[in-house]
Amino acid sequence: MTHKSPVIDIHQHYLPHQPHWHNEVWQTSLYHESRVQGYADVGRVIAVMDDAGVDQIVWQGEYLRHMEHCVARNSRVLDARKHNPQRLSAFAMVQPDHPAAITEIARCYDAGMRGVGELNPVAQQFSLRSMNFLRCAEYCAQHTIPMLFHVNEPVGPAYPGKVDMPMWAFYELAERFPELPIILAHWGGGLWFYEQMPSVRRVLQNVFYDTAASWFTYPDTHKMMQMAMLVVPNKIVFGSDFPLKRTVEGPPNLAPWLHEIREATASEWRNHVVGSTAYALLNAPSGDARVPNIRSLRIVDLRTSVVWLVETYPAADTILQQWSIHVTASTPWWQSIAHAAVSAGHHSSQHAQLLVELRQHLGLD
Repeated sequence: MTHKSPVIDIHQHYLPHQPHWHNEVWQTSLYHESRVQGYADVGRVIAVMDDAGVDQIVWQGEYLRHMEHCVARNSRVLDARKHNPQRLSAFAMVQPDHPAAITEIARCYDAGMRGVGELNPVAQQFSLRSMNFLRCAEYCAQHTIPMLFHVNEPVGPAYPGKVDMPMWAFYELAERFPELPIILAHWGGGLWFYEQMPSVRRVLQNVFYDTAASWFTYPDTHKMMQMAMLVVPNKIVFGSDFPLKRTVEGPPNLAPWLHEIREATASEWRNHVVGSTAYALLNAPSGDARVPNIRSLRIVDLRTSVVWLVETYPAADTILQQWSIHVTASTPWWQSIAHAAVSAGHHSSQHAQLLVELRQHLGLD
């Protein structure tokens, strides 16, 4: 007898009514200026789940800047889950730059939440390179706690919630923490396309993509799913963004979102997309995985990332700047010392000298 995985919607929001947060600009814009944002209390959520045939949903957090708002949101959601904890799951919301972020993640995880998200570095004004965030990611990697991020496509028109966040930042995060389960919302802004490259696929081995709200951006669901099935069939998870509405008329519903995804997915992968992949993510055994320290030593050579080099050895920045190599927040993780030197106009015959100066300055010889 085969076991049928539950049908899971990994991306909803607990919005029983229009929220009001003080000094949360992004949330005010999303929930007070949107014509398609709907609201649903626990009773309505359960009713639409029953109608759609959904066994479990996961409430993602609204990306809040202030930690006290995150804690209050988490407490409200934990109370709401008590109505049906088997069917109502949730991720914790935190401000990763706050010193109490890990404590709040632990509190929520111990209380039954299964991950952290929906994080949005732009809206929440934190960097994926900040030490506080990296400590949060390290903690989640150690305990196999998934992190879900808001990601959108880098082209096309503006709309509420769209942010200017480079996709390579999430690639960098996956390379830093290969043990960390990462879920990128809204098809990951298309990052999955690059998994056709074997080297990228290896780095993104623990990265998954949800379908939340994709109907607004990619209206041809069949075509989108057909393309994704060619590249990452085992890494797509159903998410609706409920109680977001598909049209300005009528109440929010869930059944049409799930039906469309089901119909668009090849039969051999349908169970994975609508349930089993998400089930595995939410039920991975927690433990103390051996995660390399975020500043663990590496051999410094011409292949070394200049971002890692300056993070680990801040004094290296002095030598790099003397060579007109400027490491900034927009410098991609993949840029090596050699690549940066070429970009700064230095011939390959000069690279050995740059490396000698760096190693001498850092006392690595």
